[in-house]
Amino acid sequence: MYDYSCAQWGDREAVVYGDERLTYTQLRRRVATLATGLSSIGVRKGDRVSFLLGVTPDWVTLFYAALRIGAVAVPLNLSWTGREIVQGLALTESTVLVATDDFRTNNYLGMLTEQIPVLASQAKNALKLEELPNLRTVISLSKSNAKYPFAHDFREVEAAGVDYVPAEFEKMSAEVRPEDFSIILLTSGTTSFPKPVLHNHQTLLVGVAGYADGIEVVPDDKMLIVAPNYHVAGYLTMLMPHLRGGAIHLLEYYLPHTALEVIESERITMMFGFDVHFLMMARHPKFRMYDISSLSRTMIGSAPGSFDEIKAMGVTHQGNIYGSSEYVASQGYFPYRDRKDEYRMRLSHGRPMLGTDFVVKDPTTGKTLAPDEPGELCFKGPALFKGYYNMPEETAAAFDDEGYFHSGDYGWVDAEGYIYYRGRYKETIKSGGENVSAQEVELFLELDTPWILKAMVVALPDPKWGEAVTALVELRAGMNVTGDEIRDFCRDKLAGYKIPKQVVFITNDDWVTTPTGKYDRGAMTDFARQKLEAVNK
Repeated sequence: MYDYSCAQWGDREAVVYGDERLTYTQLRRRVATLATGLSSIGVRKGDRVSFLLGVTPDWVTLFYAALRIGAVAVPLNLSWTGREIVQGLALTESTVLVATDDFRTNNYLGMLTEQIPVLASQAKNALKLEELPNLRTVISLSKSNAKYPFAHDFREVEAAGVDYVPAEFEKMSAEVRPEDFSIILLTSGTTSFPKPVLHNHQTLLVGVAGYADGIEVVPDDKMLIVAPNYHVAGYLTMLMPHLRGGAIHLLEYYLPHTALEVIESERITMMFGFDVHFLMMARHPKFRMYDISSLSRTMIGSAPGSFDEIKAMGVTHQGNIYGSSEYVASQGYFPYRDRKDEYRMRLSHGRPMLGTDFVVKDPTTGKTLAPDEPGELCFKGPALFKGYYNMPEETAAAFDDEGYFHSGDYGWVDAEGYIYYRGRYKETIKSGGENVSAQEVELFLELDTPWILKAMVVALPDPKWGEAVTALVELRAGMNVTGDEIRDFCRDKLAGYKIPKQVVFITNDDWVTTPTGKYDRGAMTDFARQKLEAVNK
């Protein structure tokens, strides 16, 4: 893909990071240099190359270089502890690790040696670790040029490839096939450690191409990447512009005021984010001092309750996503061409991508349901993953006899084919023998009541009901209401068992998000429990 883009748009900007600007051709030379340097220290086809790097040009270069060699990219979560990093390396049987010693105060090399002290005394060409028997190469990327005896230096590896032979670089690509594995994405685990989702070059590119069509990328586009590079969106937002000759603009990590500055100064046209990313910009005290009118198309992981506030920012296309790592997050998308349908742009998650076979099934019987009947969202198609790495039982359990992947997600598809995702089945609250969809109640509170800006509905243990429907609510500015008034409003509009038994009032500062920008349901459940316990003492 990238060779084609270089041939078509070689002199156009491909990567922008602060004052650093690289054309497609310049980036290709960097990739050739690094790929040759990696090969010189023994990195080869089939290696699993893990990395802990910020969203910088070095990340982009490493990703392309690893895939050029035929290695498998394994992005690790930058928020992990040392113990979790070791666990992730073991789970993916990583053979190579590239890590920085300076990301938002984190020194990942130091964290690794704290977990495996013997590593510090080993030589870089003779690693032998009982905890990580597959790991044979560590590469350090140090802003301060610190040296680690057990690690190759990233800049020295680059320097070793400066005299690359173009014919040898071309040969690398010729030996990599569409069916070869390209990336292992570790899912956002909430109840257990993430599962390693394995994609090949073809499934990854199909997912990217679907978004390029849906968002209508052209060579003049500029994509601001705010997604972390251990999230599937990091790869969609990197590869999609490069498929069509556009540029990617990088932030090492997300800060709302920095994003606003870049959108204005670079005239950014496209951006991915969860509603949290957009709302953080909208609520920034200096938001109105920035011009973001160039931002014409978005990819958003959002809830309908955030729609109006994001619209008020001047965002005319809210491209809501229904996706997961298992399908390169490309199961469904609200395309730019549908932007005049504001009703569905607010409430739906778009339509299935081209070639995707999308159905809703009864989770108990497995029966395929009719339009507008809620059930489990299931799908198959050309972007579907190749399994969980080294987890045959978990892989088999995720599919039915017809080859559909069972997502565990609750929702429906309407008669026109639009998808309505309404939460995880495991987020269903079992209250008094009835099943309550948390997101159904959340949407009612946000869209139908006049007071509530943001709501999250969680389950708390209850001796009478088993689980009590509990609502955490942030009120709109200037609003004042009691929990009893909210419950009274719900009567005759929601079934009795769906009405929140308890209401917890919170402020914008109380919300807890995950490192990827999603609202953290587990943390907010703990918050509600603690606040209610304090009140009831």
